[in-house]
Amino acid sequence: MNHHETPRRTILLGIDGATFDLLSPWMNEGLLPHLHTLIKEGVSGNLASTIPPTTPPAWASCITGKNPGKHSIFDFRESPFADPTRPLISAASVKGEKLWHLLNQQGKRVGVVNVPITYPPEKVDGFMISCLMTPSQDSPYTYPEELKGKVLKAIGDYVLNIDIPKYDVETKKDALTFLKDIRYSFEKRRDAFFYLMEHETWDFFMIVFIMHDRIQHLFWKYLDRESPLYHSPRATLLRGEIISSYQLLDEMLGALLKKLDDTTDLLVISDHGFGSTKKWFNVNRWLADLGLLKVKPLAQIKRRLFYQAMGVGEHPLVKTLIPELLQSTIRRKIRGSRSTFKADIDQAIDWTHTKAFFASIPCQGIYINSKKEGGEGTVALGKEYEELRNFIRERLLEVTDPATKENIVDKVLYREEVYQGAHTSLAPDILFIAKNYSYLGRQLLGAGEWIIGSENTPNGFHRDNGIFIAHGKHFKRGVNLEGASIMDIAPTILYSLGLPIVEDMDGKVLKEIFTEEFLSSHPIQYRAPSEAEKKKRGETYSAEERKKIEERLRALGYIE
Repeated sequence: MNHHETPRRTILLGIDGATFDLLSPWMNEGLLPHLHTLIKEGVSGNLASTIPPTTPPAWASCITGKNPGKHSIFDFRESPFADPTRPLISAASVKGEKLWHLLNQQGKRVGVVNVPITYPPEKVDGFMISCLMTPSQDSPYTYPEELKGKVLKAIGDYVLNIDIPKYDVETKKDALTFLKDIRYSFEKRRDAFFYLMEHETWDFFMIVFIMHDRIQHLFWKYLDRESPLYHSPRATLLRGEIISSYQLLDEMLGALLKKLDDTTDLLVISDHGFGSTKKWFNVNRWLADLGLLKVKPLAQIKRRLFYQAMGVGEHPLVKTLIPELLQSTIRRKIRGSRSTFKADIDQAIDWTHTKAFFASIPCQGIYINSKKEGGEGTVALGKEYEELRNFIRERLLEVTDPATKENIVDKVLYREEVYQGAHTSLAPDILFIAKNYSYLGRQLLGAGEWIIGSENTPNGFHRDNGIFIAHGKHFKRGVNLEGASIMDIAPTILYSLGLPIVEDMDGKVLKEIFTEEFLSSHPIQYRAPSEAEKKKRGETYSAEERKKIEERLRALGYIE
């Protein structure tokens, strides 16, 4: 950095799940003027997510600049290959150094608020407020600890997470209450953001707003113009409320722009885009029918009865015949009786006769029960393993939807084709993408059909295309960016702050967003990685806390 230059600051503002598929039409209608200004005056484009495009691997790639094979995050749970009990991930699960560590090493102060996988909060030079994986409002969710009291005193309240299981959003009353509550939590996070911006010292401030991801998970069917429910009375009722929640975000961006001077850059990104889940693909049922997975007999009967009951609860005819309140009671009862996925897998699968299994919705992949040291597992590594993987790949490409007669799987990938690095062996052995994630693999055991409709469930799920916007003195103006990936964010921020890029990052500096003048006066520099702290994986949560977080993730459709 030239000595006469003023030190620069950067704000990285995440809008979880934001997609131009929704934002562009609303901007064209004049509903989001400040977002429109940011794009007109800056650089913008789609931001490719990880494969699969889910929250944990995507944000971990954002803050490390690395692919999941290096940071080891593939899911909300640890890989069954790392720990068969599959504990929930925590801040300690992310391998290697995060952006804030690298910035601290170079003497920069950081602020980190609500970034996924930051519980428990880390000691940083700066401050941190943790994320949705925080068990409760009583948990120590800030660093330093006294920051919690300061923030609460300044803004009156702070909502870590909206507890989705307590709403039955299929009822009008709960849907509206949920939208009201989630707006309130957004407003409190915005107030905390502005308070900390003004009262703390920082060079880099990263904050993630999660409201729109939650809304889209639950109400995508009312936002998607292709959806059969787009013109339904419920959609008309809720869509105005939902759009106004985006306008709330837009107003915040307007207020933020007024606060920024020439020395502060603003990057606005999302971890993934969004689309509808048209059908569920019951992968474990499919594997069982191929003879590759065996469910214990009693477990099978229980599960089948449960899914039949569930099917009745979600059947359109039931919806028309049973009063809404009673439906709600039935739905809550059915949901309450769901066991956690971990218990499902442990108790219901006959491991001695199982060669492959589908682990969970977030990782959209199949694990092979390969032989480990100590004699567990059923598939020998080498020839048997490769033959089985090829067999599963070929069969996946042949799966057709009986209703449309179309093949559903676009692409099957082996893990080493997607990931590189020391932790690649923790990933699912086989990943697949079915109709651009609109046919979503899930782990139900005992479900009867391979492919079932999802019309009656909250049905938004992630897509590959997140958003990217850069606004600031050294960025170009009105330029469209192509080919950016979420792994490019960390190296680009290091570069914009005049710092060297760590050589083992997989992302690249997005040179095309900077002015020629900035590029020519700031050559990109690299440095070797330092010996990152070797952290032990372990259980961060008590049994009760784990249950709470599992409920939260289940309500979003991440675990079953």
